[in-house]
Amino acid sequence: MNSLTFPFEDRNCGLVYSINPSECKPHTHSFDEIAIVLGGTSIHVVGKQEYPLMRGDVFVIHGNQVHGNKKLSNIHLVNIVYKRDFFETVKTELEDVEGFKTLFVHEPCFRKYHKFKARLHLTPHQLNNVTRFVELLKEELDNKLPGYKQIVDYLFKTIVINLCRYYSEISMPHSKSLIKVGRAIDFMEENFAEEITLQKLAKEAKMSTPNFLRAFKKMTNCPPIDYLIRLRIGKAAKIMEENSDVRIIDISTGTGFWNSSYFSRKFKDIMGTTPTDYLKKMRGRES
Repeated sequence: MNSLTFPFEDRNCGLVYSINPSECKPHTHSFDEIAIVLGGTSIHVVGKQEYPLMRGDVFVIHGNQVHGNKKLSNIHLVNIVYKRDFFETVKTELEDVEGFKTLFVHEPCFRKYHKFKARLHLTPHQLNNVTRFVELLKEELDNKLPGYKQIVDYLFKTIVINLCRYYSEISMPHSKSLIKVGRAIDFMEENFAEEITLQKLAKEAKMSTPNFLRAFKKMTNCPPIDYLIRLRIGKAAKIMEENSDVRIIDISTGTGFWNSSYFSRKFKDIMGTTPTDYLKKMRGRES
């Protein structure tokens, strides 16, 4: 399997236009990208999953996922590629924009569960608007006039904001469900150490509890409370990795587990070892 590179040089992002390209074998790369289908059809392959593409489809590709394209028919693609460290700064600026986390984080991560049904699909008018900014981006990258790097970064953010707006306005049922589920996931990320109930998560998602429970499991393949527990255990493991002198009881309460025995049991279930043994391993790594 190939691991592709892109000649960013000293730029933060770039552009690849593809008109009737040959099939793209499964590959990975160190950068991420936004794929926009301007025309034609193809099959997008991620791991063992296959998804049909058509004009107007827009989706984010995390480069560490094995992906490719096949069965291309008059396909016209544009891929906006970008460095991950640059995107982290963009994320800090734009993460409060409605639709941002859903489009760039939740949809790619949970794609194999919602079967690409929560993707962004642009109307002809929306696609024309985005294409206009893409053409401006291409012009700046081709001409490289003084100050073009700053304009390229600005246009990239402008395209991202417009795509997020379109995603937040989407009418497709799966996409609307993912937006609502995403609100609950974001709430868990920000408040994992607090007491969180299923009812509170449903309220954050602006859904009834039964509907939220069904939608969350359908989108993530995991019940919301199980997801919360796994999130907390992941946070606990990260704390141990960063500070092996911390006490188990402090880790437990600091990640939302008020019963240390329950914390230890769940930690072992998920991590395959006890918190005590995990800490010993971290201490051994430092010595």
